[in-house]
Amino acid sequence: MNSPSARHMWTLFRVEWKLFNRIRTNYFYAVLVPLMLLMMMRFVQEQMDLAAHGLDAGPVMVATAAGVLLIFSLYSSVTGLYVARREELVLKRLRSGEVSDPVILAGGASLYVALTVVQIVVVSAVLSLMFGSAVRQPLSAVAGLLAGVALMCTMAAATAALCRTVEATLVATLPAIFVLPMISGVYVPLDVLPDSLAQVLAYGPMTGAVDLVRSGWTGELGWAAGFARWAVTLVWAGLFAWIAARRFRWEPRV
Repeated sequence: MNSPSARHMWTLFRVEWKLFNRIRTNYFYAVLVPLMLLMMMRFVQEQMDLAAHGLDAGPVMVATAAGVLLIFSLYSSVTGLYVARREELVLKRLRSGEVSDPVILAGGASLYVALTVVQIVVVSAVLSLMFGSAVRQPLSAVAGLLAGVALMCTMAAATAALCRTVEATLVATLPAIFVLPMISGVYVPLDVLPDSLAQVLAYGPMTGAVDLVRSGWTGELGWAAGFARWAVTLVWAGLFAWIAARRFRWEPRV
């Protein structure tokens, strides 16, 4: 870690790791709750006739797991983190030094990024063993995961700009928590929806990342289709990054 940015990122990661471990309930909210949701979604998807739509339960569950963990473990956690550190004047103090704005935000989110990636890798491995599914396009899965991480972090920064207090994040994140999984193929695969509706939802913020992760196990997307899904997700991430750059507050709102 020779670059100053890398050292600052590592320092912020270590600080957040120590703070995370001080409150044991963090493990419940960041780990157990998403896993409980996955169990519930497995029950719901068992009621669907996935085979009639040419879908394999294994890749569908892997994509569901990635989507759920990205939203609950990453997006909601990072949104609350940004608001909490702003209210504690941590962001203001960091900004008064030599650390750049992107490094401050990326360093703060780095712990939850690492936690979420580990969760997704472990859960995907377990699901692959359970359903006998093998990875066919690892680059597609990695591209979907990276695009999803970028989307959730930028969306968290944009959402934090709307919140006056940490308590307000519970309300501000509800639209994404409830609506985003339903329109992105996380809870219900778009393949089971009418074609006209599925074509519209294909351009949703998170749909591309979910499709790319699933294609990692099915191999259904070619290079052109995969790149299109990746590009759509990054366009949404860029939009949220632009909103955050214009609206994000570094001091407590009055």
